[in-house]
Amino acid sequence: MRMVCHREGLLSACQLASVAVAYVQFALEQPALFRIMFGEPCDRDNEERVAATVAVSLYLHEIVARCFPQSDPEALAPAIWALVHGLAFLYLDGKLDAATPAALVDRVTASIHSLLGL
Repeated sequence: MRMVCHREGLLSACQLASVAVAYVQFALEQPALFRIMFGEPCDRDNEERVAATVAVSLYLHEIVARCFPQSDPEALAPAIWALVHGLAFLYLDGKLDAATPAALVDRVTASIHSLLGL
């Protein structure tokens, strides 16, 4: 299922899906690092971990605000992150088939489009 990204709004969704695909691919390429990054709660006394969490959150909020100016980034950004993060762990845990890169791209893209109602 290949998504054609040329309608207004759909282009933005495809850009967002590209970031989501990169997130999942990173998890699969660096599984130990990914699990370490998210395996423990953010230590509020560790300035680097707090800064990293804030940076990821702001990055996603900025993408959502830019791509979907009519949306509520405070509501949509965490929903997107939760979806993509969950997909990453489903792939890592062997619940989803990552045998081909194209299948992964298609599934993650379709999931983003579905969440956005496209």
